[in-house]
Amino acid sequence: MASFSSSAPPQPAVSLTSSEISACRAVKQSLLSRGHAASGICNRAVAITTLNKKLRVEDAVEGYEGLMKELTNYGISGFDEVYAGMKDYESVIAPRLSSYAVCGKDSLGRQIFWIVGGSVQPHEEVAAVRAGWFFFLSVHADDVSLRKGVTFVIDVSRGGGDKKVGNEKKLQRTWQSYPLRPQRILIMGATYIKRLFINGLLKFASLFSKNKVLERVRFATVEEVVAECGERNVPAYISGEGVGMAGDV
Repeated sequence: MASFSSSAPPQPAVSLTSSEISACRAVKQSLLSRGHAASGICNRAVAITTLNKKLRVEDAVEGYEGLMKELTNYGISGFDEVYAGMKDYESVIAPRLSSYAVCGKDSLGRQIFWIVGGSVQPHEEVAAVRAGWFFFLSVHADDVSLRKGVTFVIDVSRGGGDKKVGNEKKLQRTWQSYPLRPQRILIMGATYIKRLFINGLLKFASLFSKNKVLERVRFATVEEVVAECGERNVPAYISGEGVGMAGDV
C-alpha cells in the first residue's frame, strides 16, 4: 500500500541489498528458534523492523516480539488478522484513518508521518490498530524513508476537545511498539501550558532512556512546519497542497 491517494504515482518497488536480506533471514531464524511458528511470522513486518533497527538482529527480534505482544492486547494473534478482511476497508478501516494526514516528503526526501490524533472508543480499537499499521506501511513504502527514517509531525491543536476514554495509555504503548525511526519530531499547535506539560514528560522520560529520539523533539508553529516541509508537502487542512486526511482519499 504505497499511497492513499489515487492520483499519486506508485512508489517503485523496494529492493533489499544482500546484507539486508541476510539480516532479515537472521531475524526470522532467531524468531523460529524462540518458538514462533513459521506460518505466523510476517516477512513484511520482519523486513521493515530489521531495516528500521539498522540491521541490528537482536534489536529487530525484540522489536518484532514487542509489537506482536501489543497486538495480542486487542485479540490479534498474528499479522494475517491485521491484513485480513480488507473488504471492510471503506466501512471499518477508512474512518480510523482520519487520525492521520496524507503528506509529501521533507527536504531530504523522507516521508512525513503526520498525526492529527483523536480519541478511540473501545469498540474501535482493533480497527484503529489495523489502520495505524496500514498508514505506517504507506509512509515507509520508499527506499529513503525505509532506510533513513521519516519526519514525524504531531498536531496537538486538533485533539484538545476530545474527552479521555481510558484506553489512551494502552494505545500509546501500541503506537510506540511500531518500528518507527523518526529523524525529527515536530509538535505543532501546542499552547504554552501544553508545552510545559509535554516538556515535563520529556524530561521525565530522559531519566530512563538514552534514546536519541528524545533529543529530536521540537515544538513548532504551523508556519515553521510549512517552511521546513514545503507548502506542497503539508496537508490541505493547514493550507498546504497535500491531499488531506487519510480517510478521505
